[in-house]
Amino acid sequence: MARAPEMTALAGRLRMWLARVDWMMLFPATAALAWGLGRDSMAVVLVAVLPIFLALDSRRRGRRAALGVLDLADLSAGRPVRRGTLIAIVDDVLDECGRLGKTTAMLMIQLDEINVAGAEWGDDLGDAVMNRVTARVSSAMRGSDAVIRCGEDTMAVVLSPTRRADLDVVMNIVDRIQSAAAEPLALDGRSVRVGACIGICTATMAPHSGGAALVSAAECALRLARRSGEGAVRTFNADIRTQVETDRQLAHQIPAALESGAIRPWFQPQVDATTGALVGFEALARWHHPDLGVLSPDKFLPALGAAGRMGDLGEVMLRASLATLRDWDREGLDVPCIGVNISLEELCDPRLAERIAWHVDGFDLTPDRVAVEILETVTLREHDEVVVRNVRALRAAGFRLDLDDFGTGAASIAHIARFGVHRIKIDRSFVSGLNDCEERRRVVAAILGLARQLDIDTLAEGVESLEEQALLAEMGCAHLQGYGIARPMPLPEATAWIRHRGAARITDLRDMRARGTA
Repeated sequence: MARAPEMTALAGRLRMWLARVDWMMLFPATAALAWGLGRDSMAVVLVAVLPIFLALDSRRRGRRAALGVLDLADLSAGRPVRRGTLIAIVDDVLDECGRLGKTTAMLMIQLDEINVAGAEWGDDLGDAVMNRVTARVSSAMRGSDAVIRCGEDTMAVVLSPTRRADLDVVMNIVDRIQSAAAEPLALDGRSVRVGACIGICTATMAPHSGGAALVSAAECALRLARRSGEGAVRTFNADIRTQVETDRQLAHQIPAALESGAIRPWFQPQVDATTGALVGFEALARWHHPDLGVLSPDKFLPALGAAGRMGDLGEVMLRASLATLRDWDREGLDVPCIGVNISLEELCDPRLAERIAWHVDGFDLTPDRVAVEILETVTLREHDEVVVRNVRALRAAGFRLDLDDFGTGAASIAHIARFGVHRIKIDRSFVSGLNDCEERRRVVAAILGLARQLDIDTLAEGVESLEEQALLAEMGCAHLQGYGIARPMPLPEATAWIRHRGAARITDLRDMRARGTA
């Protein structure tokens, strides 16, 4: 049996042959034969249809040639196409749907971060992985469907005209695509795993007719899927369009918000699990938007990332957090440490460690007063020289290193030890409902045991009840953070919290809520 890529190439050659006008020379001969046999009406039809058919076909081929549209065989060859080309292809499919009384759907697919076992990865490997995954997706589709690579990590699937393209049908296709993408790849002796986020729009879901509307709608759905996490799937609707329009609005307002201080830190306390004493704060970004109110990071970080401004956000948050810690010192308030989140974009800056140390020194603080929070997934980049250099430089300079969202990634004991983190932050997904779930208790106990063996501190995120606090303290978790302690607060409220509750023991959650801190 021929492989799918070979079948696709064969289909492409057949389509190219049919697109030629040479075979249409048979029309006059057929018309003459019909006339000779007394089939006058058939001859008239053939003579009349030929010019119209040629005109329409020439117009279509001329438009596609002008746009540089590739034939179906080329689409499977791994060469990314321009957006205008993609729109032209979708326009052709929609035109054919209109003629046949059928429908179509479009899926925009973006690969999640590539996970390579025991090795680094770069542009060459990423390109090879994308080509392999594109071929796999092609093999999961019908030969007449178009699988089109659109960028470094993005592809589009356009269904050929079909009788049904409702959500049930499309979700079956999604399952096939994600299964094909998820199968491990073997490249140069390395095992590679990827996932895929997918945005969906059918012809009936699109806000307007035409290829541009269908492509834009599928892109909107993909953006929302990316915001929802790895492997997410979203379909286009009016709500998605509103969210995407809000993202575009925020993207235009980001520079002014960063410069004016509209994006600034709120502070959430971290306490000793046994004594209730304040051990530090985590600085969390909030955008005080004039029209939309206070926005949490999930509302604006995608726009910031797309604009390439994560480094600017990190700079704003760092300076504001250090200024706050200095002011608390001047007021005689005992805040041992403040935690700031560092994005992967910042960790790729070769001068990150020097820059942070320079700022800390400028505010007359010592590095041990600052906890640099990095995501667990960062530890998987052990072969990324710049990232590793920055982490080691920060530790050598005396900064504390917190490993955030621990348990959600794939960090091993070796990764944790190699990066030399000081504290593991147990993700809230393991803490929520801890008292009622034996499996979660076993997982948390295992994490705490690992930390003890490595002589690493622990902090549980998302603590919401007295029962969770008591159980975590009994299990040996050192520090706690969550709504059961206090919600993230703007600076004035955080200062008041320190004065009234910062060094107090955790006694009663109802008492804290009565004081307006939980």
